[in-house]
Amino acid sequence: MDCSIQLKIPAVIQTLKAKTDRLLAPLAQREGLTSLQMCVLLHLYQKEAPVGTVSHVTGMGQANTSALCKKLEEAGYLARVRSQLDRRVVNLSLTEAGRAAVERFRRGIDRYVAMLEDLPQEQKDALARGVEAAEAVLDYLYEQGKGE
Repeated sequence: MDCSIQLKIPAVIQTLKAKTDRLLAPLAQREGLTSLQMCVLLHLYQKEAPVGTVSHVTGMGQANTSALCKKLEEAGYLARVRSQLDRRVVNLSLTEAGRAAVERFRRGIDRYVAMLEDLPQEQKDALARGVEAAEAVLDYLYEQGKGE
């Protein structure tokens, strides 16, 4: 493989992460949250989930995810309930305050989506294809690299 692509892959991933955080962090900060905390709330907005699932979504270890969720619970954004079927499993759900925070955050995102509507259709299509391709490649690399 070309050495330049080996160097570009991590740099591009880090650049995308940094630019995304630069865009979204101010919206999360308005709620007194970090981008990562908002990511957890956004996932739970779609459906309740156990800590293990949230850990997978965020790419964090379960212990760190559990600690992050405990802080969100203490702040009143989510509820943690131990599963009746398996006491080792802790299920997470949003409180009304958590739902309200996500809805305000989503209104901020809607502003960005509206800006994208002004792009020519071919640019929107290229963006959608690029995002899908990047996600597929990263999933592939992750799956192939498991156990290393």
